[in-house]
Amino acid sequence: MATEPAPHSTILIVDDDPTTILLATKPLQLAGHTVLQAPGSAEALRLYTEHPQPIHLILTDIFLPPPDFQLSVEKNPYPRVNGLEMVDLLLEKKRDIRIILMSSTPGPDLCSRGLIREGLPFLNKPFTSEVLLTLIHETLAGPPTTQSPPKPSASGKAEVEWVD
Repeated sequence: MATEPAPHSTILIVDDDPTTILLATKPLQLAGHTVLQAPGSAEALRLYTEHPQPIHLILTDIFLPPPDFQLSVEKNPYPRVNGLEMVDLLLEKKRDIRIILMSSTPGPDLCSRGLIREGLPFLNKPFTSEVLLTLIHETLAGPPTTQSPPKPSASGKAEVEWVD
């Protein structure tokens, strides 16, 4: 049975498009949520780790900016990775969190490329405030996201796709 979401949930929006962040932030704040913003995975991972209060939900674009020069991902606690890899890193922390993936690429195209994870809610961009708020409410009322193993490629490593 689903529970009612906390009236003042903290939501982290991760997207390199400032317009998307603005379009998501306004209705969420008007609905009583605290909204944090990050333009990429490194900033989101740092914010998630260092924020003094719990972050209840992360709304992230699947295609985040590719890394500039960076140390290896294994040694860098805040790497620049795509949205799916960021989700995996967040779920490794074993905290109760809910995650929504979003993209302007249609869901069926993402499914055929293995870029949508089973069990993760998906928001297609552009979206309306009503669609956003409904999905946020449903996701917050549901169970926390659990980690599912990424699908390995032929080389045995998870597929990573970067889009400029």
